[in-house]
This record gives sequence, C-alpha cells and structure tokens, in this order.
Amino acid sequence: MRELELSPRLMALARQVPTGARVADIGTDHAYLPVWLIRHGIVPEAIAADLREGPLARGIEVARQWEVPEGRISFRCCDGLAGLTSHEVDTIVIAGMGGETIAHILTETPWSRDPGLLYLLQPMSSVPELRRFLTEEGFSIEEEIYAQEEDKLYVIFRVRPGDTRAYTLGEQWLGRQSRGELSPLRQQYMDDVISRRTRALVGMRQAAGRMEPQIAKLEELLRQMTVMREEWRSWQR
Repeated sequence: MRELELSPRLMALARQVPTGARVADIGTDHAYLPVWLIRHGIVPEAIAADLREGPLARGIEVARQWEVPEGRISFRCCDGLAGLTSHEVDTIVIAGMGGETIAHILTETPWSRDPGLLYLLQPMSSVPELRRFLTEEGFSIEEEIYAQEEDKLYVIFRVRPGDTRAYTLGEQWLGRQSRGELSPLRQQYMDDVISRRTRALVGMRQAAGRMEPQIAKLEELLRQMTVMREEWRSWQR
C-alpha cells in the first residue's frame, strides 16, 4: 500500500510535532495530518476537531482508507478547543484559517495559557495581527517556519504560553529574527511582504482624499522592514 503524502504546508507542520505528543488538530478537514502522524509512529493517537460534521465525515473516511485502527483518532465536532479539556493535549495544531480566527480560539479557551502547551499555528491571513495578538496576550513565538507550495509561502508559528517583549511594527509584519538562524525561505518571505506593502503605498499616494496618517504609518513600516532585510542579508554573507 502506498503511503499518504502530505502537502508541503502540512509536512512542515508534521515535522514540528514532538514524538509521543498528545496532539489535537483543530480545523482538521480531511484529517490528513493526524492520519499521517499515526501511520508514521510519531504519535500513538490524536484528536481531530472541526466545526462542521462534513469535514469530520471526510476525516473518518480518510482514516479508514489509510487503515488507522478504530479509536486511535478521536473525532470531535466543536468550535475551536471547546470540545477538548486541558489534560488531553500538550500539542495543538491550528492551521488553514485566518489569524483573527486563531486569536479568537485562543481567547475563548480558558486553559489556553496553561504551562507546557505547544501550539503550531499556520494563519492564512491577518498574519501581522496574529503576531501582535500573541505577543500582547501572554504567548511567546519560539520560531517561525516557512513552507512553499508552488508560488505561495506559508508561515508556521511555534508558540508557547509565556511573556515576551513587544514586537516593533516591522517585527509584526516580518517576525523577529536573530543572527545564526537557519531559514532559507526567509529572504523570499521578506521580499514578498515588502513588495506588497510597497504597492499598497503607491496606491495610497494615488488615491483621492487625505490619507497622510495612513501613508506616514506605511512609510515607517517600510523603513523598518527595509532595515530588517538589510540586517538579514548582512548575516548571510
């Protein structure tokens, strides 16, 4: 029997799950991630949660197709982490949804800041807003990992409960960086973000009406990001 293949985005997430973790995949959809983790012996069992019955039914079918023994995946129909308890998990994957939705899930979970939890978060949108939320609301981003699918880059946050110093405006958009960090896709990620913000600035300058405050903020953001990019480049020489 051929083996289940994950997309680059899901594979990047799978590689961050510790061996033997008590893992929950929130917004599991087809349950590819928990199925892969169990079939490869990374985890003995997993929780697959989704807001809708349809994705869970697809996940159950995928688990059967790939011969995951019954009971090894607990399928839960619930909103975010509402159907889980803190003692069931130590690693929580929340991927494939907007950053604001991820922030809402963490806000609505009373035990989301319990010590020892590891979050693997992969936002599809509102990435700067999620970084700001995490660093202002009692979470620490340990690492950012990038995954590329065709021409699109995705960023994955390794996050634990814990305070951290506030991010600058540039860091909210590009993430915090450090000398010696191994991240071959970071240069491309920075270039993409700076390019998009530069186009936005051009559009603002051409728009009718007075947008001086927004333009000034975007100019400062671009200044900070450019400095960060030059710093990163200097470290790669």
